[in-house]
Order: sequence, then structure tokens, then C-alpha cells
Amino acid sequence: MRIALDLTSTPKSKTGIGRYMLGLIKGLQEVDSENEYYLFAQDDDLDGFGVYKDNFHMVPVNSKKLRKQWVRIIWEQVVFPWRLKKIKADVLHCPNYSMPYPIRLVSPKTAVVNAFHDMAYFSFPELYIGWKREIFKWYIKRSARSTDKIITISENSKEDIPKFCRPKNKNIDVTYMGVKEEFFDGAPATDEILGKYHIDGEYIYYVGTLEPRKNVAGLVNGYRILPDEVRAKYKLVITGKKGWFYDELFNTVNADPKLRENVVFTGFVDDEDMIPLMKRASAFAYVSLYEGFGIPVAEAMAAGVPTVTSDRSSMKEIADGYGFLADPDSAESIRDQLLEALTAGKTFDRVRRAQEHARLFSWRTCAEGTIKAFGEAYDRRHA
Repeated sequence: MRIALDLTSTPKSKTGIGRYMLGLIKGLQEVDSENEYYLFAQDDDLDGFGVYKDNFHMVPVNSKKLRKQWVRIIWEQVVFPWRLKKIKADVLHCPNYSMPYPIRLVSPKTAVVNAFHDMAYFSFPELYIGWKREIFKWYIKRSARSTDKIITISENSKEDIPKFCRPKNKNIDVTYMGVKEEFFDGAPATDEILGKYHIDGEYIYYVGTLEPRKNVAGLVNGYRILPDEVRAKYKLVITGKKGWFYDELFNTVNADPKLRENVVFTGFVDDEDMIPLMKRASAFAYVSLYEGFGIPVAEAMAAGVPTVTSDRSSMKEIADGYGFLADPDSAESIRDQLLEALTAGKTFDRVRRAQEHARLFSWRTCAEGTIKAFGEAYDRRHA
């Protein structure tokens, strides 16, 4: 098969969907030497996806224009279908809900596989900017009716999808995300790396975009009511790029003397430093309100760090019995689980079992499941 991957919406600083595609491409290259892959990517990021095999071909698009979201949307709907027809694509993989809808007219034999990561735009609409929320809700409903095959990243998301849209193909496959090997066997951060981000001493670590759904404000509130001696010993280090509605978070931290000296915002950190920072942390905390998968949770367990996460959605699915589960709506619950994780330490049996459990999440396995979905979509389109 000739398989096209749409990477045009992926930013250079890869979080969320970007990490998913980066890992998937790694796994596909490990397991597939037969199919031909065409990776449509912005021309300022052609080296950012780790392509090394001869059957994987980068197809550049103009980044100066397509980094503007509205231009990219027009390109996706007007130009992209013809580019797919030109390469005679058998399958198109869309990683982020939308798809080039005119493809049904321009290249009717091209099958479409779409990744629906979660239904957060429906479940928590108040947490998103209005225009973005409405656009993605429309994308999800429209794509569900047009896509030959939907894949998703957790059983929780698989259950949620039919609640909010009507998939053309109701047979939805789960392809769990994977964890890089460096999280298992990499080295903890050196003092030099800590100094680079103005971190000293022991710390609780968070990684994720600063947006309301990630509930960073809830984590900060739980951290704030830790006993004074615990808060004095462990800083809270928050790594992630700014998303939206984050001003109140910074204002809260800056206005509170209990937080101002103990909460460190590093901004976005690439894996070269982020993985060592995670491995050196005394505990990891990710108490999101809702996740399709929650890759940082699996990564922290792989790193051998006591992991505090939410007792709901996919995070419970991933970490139940291995992490320390908190009610994300309760500062007291978050505080209690942070204390339990810090007291348990990295040698605690649950933490060691969590590290072994994390090996179930493999990009190779994700790739194998995705290739299976490509084949099923192709067969449906040519039936």
C-alpha cells in the first residue's frame, strides 16, 4: 500500500498529537519494510520526525504559509486531496480529527484512517476557547461519518466516541501510545541540568501543556496545602508550553508567598532534558480532568518515579494498581496522594511494578495495530 501521513498540523515543539506521531513513525519504521509511506510535513521540520528508512518519504509543504492555521485548513481542503491523488495514495492517516473532505470526489479510492484521541471538546466544552471548540466538534462529527476507520488510544476513549458522534464504521480499534526506551534506562538529571532550569534540591514534577483541562491549578492547590516542612523540602517543577487560559495560574503563584518561592515554571523542555528531569524527580504529578491516554503518566511510571494521577478516564485505566490515584477536583485528595507518593519513594513495590507495567505501552505494538487498521480501511474502500 501507498500510505500518506498528514503531519502538517504538527508544531516543531512536539507535545500531544506531535508526540503521538513521532512515536508512531518510529514504530512503523521498526515493523514495516513493505508499504510505502509519504509523510506530508512543513518544510521547516523535515528532520524532526526521525525518518531513516528508504520506504519512508518526506513530502514538504510550505511552512511560511501553513503555520498560519486558517491557511493550513484551506490547504487541507483544497490542495491536499489533489496531492494525494498525484501520489496515488491508497490510505491516508489523519492524526487529529479533521480530514480533507473533498477526497471523496478527487480520489475516491483513497481510504481514510482517523485518530480520535478523546472527546474532551464535548465532555468539557467550558475549558476551550469558543471558536476552537466549535470547529473541532464539527470536525469530529463530520469526520466520523466520512472516515473508513477510526482508531483511538484507550478503551475509555473508545467508549466515549459513540456518545458524541455516529461513526460510519463502528468497529473502533484501540492502539495504545508507547513509551521511549530512554524513560526506562536513561540517567537522572545532573546538577548542571537542574541549574539550567533554576531547580535546586528535591522536587515534584509535572509535564504537560498549561491549559485548563490539565488541571495544573488543581495540582498547585494540592501542593499549597502540603505541610510546610514538606513544601519546604520539595519544590513543584512545572514543565510545559503555554496553551490557553493560563494567566490566572501565574497570577495565583506570584501572589502567594507559599508558592512564589517553591513553584518553578521551566517552559517547554525537549526530551533531552525532560527525561532526565523526570527520572530525578521524587514524585510525578498529573491530575488532569480528562485524557484520551495521558502519555506522561506512562512515561513517569517507566522512569521509576512514584506517580500521582487522576482516578478517572484513561488515567485510571493506565495507572490503577500502579499509581497513586487522586480526585482531581479535591485539593485535599491531591495533597494526600502526593504525601503518600513521597513517603513511598522509588523503592516501593508498587513503583517497581509500575515500571514493569509501563513496558506494555510500546510504539512497536501501536504501529502494528495501526497497520492492521490501514489494511481494514483499504479493504472497506475497495469492497
